[in-house]
Order: sequence, then structure tokens, then C-alpha cells
Amino acid sequence: MEHGDQGPLDLGVVGETPDEPDDEPRGGPSGRRVWTAVAAAFVVGAGLGLFVADARDDAASYSDVRLASGALQALPDRANEESPGRIELSLLNLGEHEVEILGMELPGMSVRADEERAEPITASPGEWVTASQGGLIADCAGADPGDDAPVRVHVRDAGGTERLVDVGALPDFGGALEVWGHLCRGPELVFPLMDAVVQVNDDGSVTTTLRVSNDGSEPLEVSRFQTLAPGLVATGPEPPFEVPPDESLDVPVTWTVGDCRQALTWEAPEIEYSTGSGATSAPGWYPLTGAAQAELVLMVDRVCGDER
Repeated sequence: MEHGDQGPLDLGVVGETPDEPDDEPRGGPSGRRVWTAVAAAFVVGAGLGLFVADARDDAASYSDVRLASGALQALPDRANEESPGRIELSLLNLGEHEVEILGMELPGMSVRADEERAEPITASPGEWVTASQGGLIADCAGADPGDDAPVRVHVRDAGGTERLVDVGALPDFGGALEVWGHLCRGPELVFPLMDAVVQVNDDGSVTTTLRVSNDGSEPLEVSRFQTLAPGLVATGPEPPFEVPPDESLDVPVTWTVGDCRQALTWEAPEIEYSTGSGATSAPGWYPLTGAAQAELVLMVDRVCGDER
């Protein structure tokens, strides 16, 4: 063989390094199954979480009970151990779900232990219903529960749970808050919206005649009747006296000057009184105005004018 007649012999690349494998192994069919299962579990878990959240929201919504009380439909004349009372009260469902009314607890009152529960009353959203409660016993010896004390209503909510909810009255409706006062304070002594009749007597005294009335169905005892007028002396009916039921009574009061120094400071006179007695006693007052007050001022001027 002569040099230059053939090309160099190609022996290939001695010691050539084979291709390096990938950093991550190639996934086979079993690997795909694992990732598919993980993804499916994630989807199922997310769906379950949404379901649980929705269920919790529904439960919270079902337990949302919003009621308001309206007018009294029936009011007892008495409520004691011997003769428990019963009321009927309008209730409005302000919530979004149906509610069952099972009973009521009133401020300052208890329910007789053996009283049977009334049939449930179903109140749909936005609907007025009339609920009743019997076996009521008023605690007239206790403290006045006040106008802010709520009525407590036994309900079964849309989720089936029985519980007590506080219920306030709509504006202009005293509702059940008036029951304790009606039973324990009794009817009020009513002064008609008219001035007292005035008479100037020959001796210079002044007599004012007030007409009072009893709008209740029982006689009303006036246990205290006195005047508040510095420097003046008033002579009126001797308490206690009674005002017949659903009737009016004229109450004359004669005024004289007792102390010019005090009378000349002049404070508008008032009549203070109380109805009932003991735990059921309720105070009140009535200011003398108009012609009655004007004649009393003139009387003080006639008697005490020289002492100014």
C-alpha cells in the first residue's frame, strides 16, 4: 500500500461517553395512576369541603330566628295561683324560614308547673300569627321588670332545634310588656283632658274641682292624695277613697295661704297621689294649670301683696 492512495483508517471515537440519563425518571403507567388518584382525591376533598361549608351555612340559616311582638289580643283580669291567666299575643316572623311557636315567657311572670303546652303555631316568613300562653302567674311582689324586658318565646327553628329567643315589641306596641303592669299596678287614675273647675269663695280661698275616672273593671283605691305647693294649704278628700269601675268622680280641693314668704316664691302646684296599696301601689302626679293656677296666683297676691 502506498502512502496517499487511501484515506486514514476510521477507528471511531475511542472511549465515547454514552448519553447521560435524564435527571428525572420517565413515568410509566403506574406513575400516571398514582397522580390520577391524587388529583381525584383533591377534587373530591374540595367538593366535600364545599358541601360541608354549605351545610354549615344552611344550619346557621335554619337557626336564625327573628320574631317581633305586636298587639295583645287577649289580656287576663288576674293571674295568680288560684286563677292563672292566659294571654294571646300577635307575633311577626321577620326571618327567612318557617318557625313553630311552642310557648312564651313574660317579664315578671311564671308559668304554672302543670300547665300543658299549647298546640304549636306555625309562622311562615313575613306572616303574623296569634300565639297563646296559659297558666300565667304574676309576681306582683317582685320588682317591676321595666319596659326593656324582652318576651321570651319557645320556638322550634327550621333545623328542628327547640330553644328560647328574646322578642322585642314593634314601635307603638307595648304588647306583652304591659301585662305585668296591668295585673300588678291595676288601672290608672285618669284625669280628663280638661282644666279643673275653679271657684273663689267668700273667705278668699279657692276651690278647684278635679274630675278623675277609673277605666278599669274593678273599683280603684286612691291610697294617697296630697298637694305639693310651698306656702299653700290644701284641704281635700281623706284617703283612702275609691273610684267606681268605669265611672268618674269629682274631687274638690280648697286652697288657702299658710306662709306668704314661701308662697311668694311661687312654684306651680301639683297633686300627688297613689293608687292601690302595698306591692301594687303605683304613684302619680297631676299639675294644676290654666284657670286653676291663675286663680291661685291671684289669691296669693290678694293675701300677701303687702309683704312683697
